[in-house]
Amino acid sequence: IQASSHFLQFWGLTPTGPGVDWDQLEFWTGRAFARLAGLGVEAVGVYGGFFRYVEGFSKTKAMDQAIRFVDRLADYAEMYDMFVALEPIAELDTLWPMYLDGLKFARQEIGRPSVQVMADIDYFFKGNQPLELIAEAPEACLHVHIAGDHGQPGVGDMDDVFLRLFRILRDCGYTRGVSAACPWVSTDGGALDFGKETAKSLAYLKALRAKVYAE
Repeated sequence: IQASSHFLQFWGLTPTGPGVDWDQLEFWTGRAFARLAGLGVEAVGVYGGFFRYVEGFSKTKAMDQAIRFVDRLADYAEMYDMFVALEPIAELDTLWPMYLDGLKFARQEIGRPSVQVMADIDYFFKGNQPLELIAEAPEACLHVHIAGDHGQPGVGDMDDVFLRLFRILRDCGYTRGVSAACPWVSTDGGALDFGKETAKSLAYLKALRAKVYAE
């Protein structure tokens, strides 16, 4: 699935709190979905950091705002035959911080097939969440992402973690995409060469995946 991420991208738009501008959100959402659809994007990643509790503002109202906005995202996604992937980020001041919180929000508060979740394993580490949670509802996981300080493929002693991840995905019947946001650092001590590090990361992950699926 061809995907885009960080739908609002910190441009001053927020879907929760006292300053929500619904006209601006509607303008941005309609324009963005039209442009992404024109590029062939199939899944729109929506970062959980945009859905925060604001001190002194009603949590119930914030949740109602989040539901309203994500429901509108679903309208556009269905218009263009696309998906929305919610990304929990393991920060407790967000409305759905953990992976299962995001899954519950998508299923119970939205309840539309176009709205699913993504699993960024760096946030699994950050929130001390077991990777096995992905297997609880593999049909609702739109994307798996490897990233962050603990997640650059080929950096540190992560072979066992990535092998476990691929085994979980294999055993639960997951058939969608796995991506890696890298490189973050140079693996040879020199200047960061994105092309070289990306090729290393891809080769590293492909080898681990091949090992798992050959078992």
